Amino acid sequence: MKCCVVGAGAIGGHLAVKLCRAGHEVAVIARGPQLAAIRAAGLVLEQGGQALHADVRAAEGSGELGVQDVVFVTTKATALASVVPLLPPLVGSATRVVFIQNGITWWYPLGLPAAHPRPAQVPVFALAERFLAFLRPEQVLAGVIYSANEVLRPGVIRNNSPVGTNVVELGAPDDGDSAPLRALRSALEAAGIAAPPIAQIRASLWRKLVLNASSSSLCVAVENPAAIATDARVQETMLRMLHECLAIAAAHGYDVGPGFDFERWTQRRTAHKPSMLQDFEARRPMEIGEIVLAPLAFARAAGLATPTLDAVGAIAARRAIDQGLYTPA
Repeated sequence: MKCCVVGAGAIGGHLAVKLCRAGHEVAVIARGPQLAAIRAAGLVLEQGGQALHADVRAAEGSGELGVQDVVFVTTKATALASVVPLLPPLVGSATRVVFIQNGITWWYPLGLPAAHPRPAQVPVFALAERFLAFLRPEQVLAGVIYSANEVLRPGVIRNNSPVGTNVVELGAPDDGDSAPLRALRSALEAAGIAAPPIAQIRASLWRKLVLNASSSSLCVAVENPAAIATDARVQETMLRMLHECLAIAAAHGYDVGPGFDFERWTQRRTAHKPSMLQDFEARRPMEIGEIVLAPLAFARAAGLATPTLDAVGAIAARRAIDQGLYTPA
């Protein structure tokens, strides 16, 4: 399989190393020190006490790479607009483009089942016209990833998930099955990344978004992830936010609450710093719009009251705005 990873950071670099070591022809698009390091010495993934090396082709633009079988777009949602001009040289009639971002993203209305409520109109949806100018709907795949990674230094990525727990849930926006989708899941499984069949990609999206919208905004507000488990009042706030998020998902046709272990999940937060807080501390653009404000827009569209999410989300957004890390649309 000939594949390109657009955005060879923590998640993209992990995918690139695993796919390359599984025998696929892998190229990455990167910039700055990351690009220079990959060109000089390849990519290294530290995982389970091992340093896994991969010689991947690295480029700053897409023109020299040619048409791919699969393109993985692993940039943050804040960078999606900058990805649009990179994709056309990579896309042929049989290419599949996999978008792996957190939060409500551009493809959400694409192929949405008719029986589901219409979503709120959020700014990221405006990108659909630009992507679909060169992509047919059936070429679009969506991914929800569970994998804790960080860039230690240019060219070196550390995976902090226990071996065997890195998962990518892949689906089509219309929840249809296809040979290319099955082949891609098989390729990921063979590369050591679990890719189980799923019934509804938006259910996967909401299941993760319920957690991100709650914990990420609260952690930005308090700057102390451990407080979610160690401070009873903060934990109670967190639980109210989770219930409000679950209600939003259910109102839009995705009841992802059954089986959710609230206590176990909050206890696991003590050692986890969400990526939004990492971005805040590193003064990088923050996915406030997609992870925090978009679910609130969906709540308003459904006529739901979400007082705790409203309050904490407003604080997180204000902190991001004051630091120049988020500009309201």
